[in-house]
Amino acid sequence: MPRVVRGRLAAAAALFVSLTAGAIAADVSEKVAAQIKAGVNANTNGAVRVEQINTTPLTNIYEVISEGEIFYVNETGRYSFVGGSLMDLKSKTDLTALQQDKRMVIPFNKLPLQHAIKEVHGDGSRVMALFEDPFCPICRVFTKFVDQIDNVTIYRFIFPITDRRSQSLARMAWCSRDRAGVWKAIMDGARPQLPESCNTDGLVEILKLGERYGMNNTPTVVLASGKRLVGATPPEQFMDELERGGRLKADQR
Repeated sequence: MPRVVRGRLAAAAALFVSLTAGAIAADVSEKVAAQIKAGVNANTNGAVRVEQINTTPLTNIYEVISEGEIFYVNETGRYSFVGGSLMDLKSKTDLTALQQDKRMVIPFNKLPLQHAIKEVHGDGSRVMALFEDPFCPICRVFTKFVDQIDNVTIYRFIFPITDRRSQSLARMAWCSRDRAGVWKAIMDGARPQLPESCNTDGLVEILKLGERYGMNNTPTVVLASGKRLVGATPPEQFMDELERGGRLKADQR
């Protein structure tokens, strides 16, 4: 289970811990109330004890009250809205996060890898693409973290979307004879003055791909599985994600 999902579940669990039994509201039939109460109890392994159940304007969606806190469940007591997410209490899965991950997928074979700066660390067995911008503060930290990862193949994409000044630096790196070295220096804070005149069609293609897939933030990582990670993913979580989704399948090689 993704760490971000586990975090949401932990927050949800905190909401449910140490709740005491109480009365059932009169506007819900005893049969339905008993079913919901039993379902919530079973699906949370007894961590949730329902105080009160009320109807809502939605069919088969009920309001549950526990020590003044409100959440919503269906009539089976298995599915619940917690913190704006739809949760499967039985499997402890954030269904909203799963759907969001599916919506954000970028097929790895759709990336213009020929325009990336390729690096291989160790055996290169795990694969990722990194879209970064030198005027993105998080990128400058994250790129140093990525430099330290072993056994990974990294495709770095020059992705100047954060600041107008990024575009000039991107062209300098792109047109340099040592694209990888110049780009690394730029990400480290250097601001070189180099010739910018060359064919930048590849750089334009990268930007068009970002537009096609709605990439509006840096850093953005695309794993071999197609999963997209945006922004400051905590290191431990990132390594978990890389291990799960960073290996190319046979038909991707």
